[in-house]
Amino acid sequence: MARRTETRRNALLAIAAVIVGLVALNTVLGLALPGARADLTQDRLYSTSPGVKALLGSLDEPVRVDMYWSQETSKDLPAIRAHAQRVREWLEELVRLSDGKVILRVIDPEPFSEAEDEARVAGLPALSVDGTGRTLTLGLVVRGATDRKETIAYLAPEGEPFLEYDLMRAIASVGRDGKPKVAVVSTVPLDGGAPDPRNPMQPRATPVVIQQMRAVADLVTVEPTAKELPQDAKALLLVQPRKLSDELLHAIDAWALAGKPIVLLADPYMETDTSPDAQSMGARRGGTTYDLGPLPAAWGFDIPKDQVVGDLDHATRIRTQTRAGGTRELAYVAWLSMPKDTFLASDPLVGQLQTLNFMSAGAIERANDGTTTVEPLIRTGDRSQLIQTLKLGFFGDPEQLIKDFKPDGTGRTLVARVTGDIASAYPAAGGPPLKGKADILVIADADLLSDDTWVMDDRAGGMSLGKRAMADNGPLVLNAVERAAGDPALAGIRARAQYRRPFEVVEAMRKDAEQRSVAREKELQDEIQKTELRIGELQRERTPDGLQQIVLTPEQAAEIERLQKRMVDARKELRQLQHALRADVESLGRRLLVINSVLWPLAVACVALAWYAVRGRGSRREQTT
Repeated sequence: MARRTETRRNALLAIAAVIVGLVALNTVLGLALPGARADLTQDRLYSTSPGVKALLGSLDEPVRVDMYWSQETSKDLPAIRAHAQRVREWLEELVRLSDGKVILRVIDPEPFSEAEDEARVAGLPALSVDGTGRTLTLGLVVRGATDRKETIAYLAPEGEPFLEYDLMRAIASVGRDGKPKVAVVSTVPLDGGAPDPRNPMQPRATPVVIQQMRAVADLVTVEPTAKELPQDAKALLLVQPRKLSDELLHAIDAWALAGKPIVLLADPYMETDTSPDAQSMGARRGGTTYDLGPLPAAWGFDIPKDQVVGDLDHATRIRTQTRAGGTRELAYVAWLSMPKDTFLASDPLVGQLQTLNFMSAGAIERANDGTTTVEPLIRTGDRSQLIQTLKLGFFGDPEQLIKDFKPDGTGRTLVARVTGDIASAYPAAGGPPLKGKADILVIADADLLSDDTWVMDDRAGGMSLGKRAMADNGPLVLNAVERAAGDPALAGIRARAQYRRPFEVVEAMRKDAEQRSVAREKELQDEIQKTELRIGELQRERTPDGLQQIVLTPEQAAEIERLQKRMVDARKELRQLQHALRADVESLGRRLLVINSVLWPLAVACVALAWYAVRGRGSRREQTT
């Protein structure tokens, strides 16, 4: 008996010693290494990308980040509240890494406050939460020392994987003294003034994407006959290059070997080309091809110049004339409308886009002997094939293209990032080959710069209301140029893993509450409509002398009073539904807390005691034997 008591005492002392040792170790580490962090999450959710610290260290002046967060409103929205709290914690970690270069302010834009007015002036919207008039603001405003400002209007939970890239791009933008210089080599008119094929008497305006690009970068035009590139440029934009001088091809080759960013738009059949040589070809919509000499092969890829990509699943529907003289709507397989699920979701350049429209785009293929990595960013489905460019243009027949279409089960790459080791396309005679690291974004379509592919005139009657976007062609090119001309550290930032680990029970509770509230709102709207119709009927009734009534009768007043009371009751009911959902979620949270903090430790302790009892019984049996 005494021996058993002593064994138990020793076990309890050992457990107490372990607990005291853990607390002491944690205290010592906290005092000795106050800045130490260990991210033990599965997807390294609280670890920054390698380029973040380098970018923060390159800042010359402090940058202020204002986080506007409606904390009171988000109390009834557990998912939004948790998301906002994670964003705040990540920003605080960013402040710690910046050594004072990043200043964080968390502001609650309460209703009718100066903070709310500041948020609206900065461009942060007030999002409606429910039918009770409550609004939510959750966004970031980044300001630099030169009063440059970048805004992230809404921190959507689904956009959380791209928060690091978006914020670092904004910090790099406001941290610059001025707009970065971008060298542009183009054989396509980008400044407007060329005749519009649809109206030859009216010159074509500057494309919208070029106007937007000039707002963020200093575009320096380099003529195709030039002999060199501006060395102070941060990036190089090549648009449908052809007939370039040998000296300029050598300069572009040296640029690529130096690892400087290149954005290349190379189209095997550019339909919207308005240059003089395109018009002389007699094609209905241009039809020029690119020519970069030996450079693509040296960079490890190829875009066949006599073929374009056709995709049956993503073909754009157009109206065309039939052979009988009528019109019909059909899928034009050479014009593609690529949805979000065809983009590389993990890449910040395309991961946040929704739709892209391509006109007779080419296929980016990796060269057999290439040493670079050709990473597809946008890729067609398997029901695609290559189409000869001779079947397009003036002699093209959309109906015949569909009849002749035979998918070969291979997806084609329309946009790709080329990185890795490259060798010069012009090796020096007798000397060692020149080598470098490629940083090239390739887009196998130059038509996407044209307004025809992604914006349309928004009109009301005969008045123009400006342009309305129907695709994300402009944001794609603009993001590509910003990334190329921005800080090099941005090139190493990719989308992060999802923070959100949804609780299925909580989501089911929320959906059930939303269904009840939506059904109740519909009942209310139906009742309002019926009451308004009844009021209209009462207003159409005439008095005995035949004159139209212009004052409310007691019946009308009673109807309106009942309607107003019903609306107040309905809003009160909606608020009660929201509060009930919050109470249910918090109750579930408390139960989980009790289970995780009390019941599980008790269960582990019971198992340990049972194991100890069984082990002790076995020991006593051995001693007796």
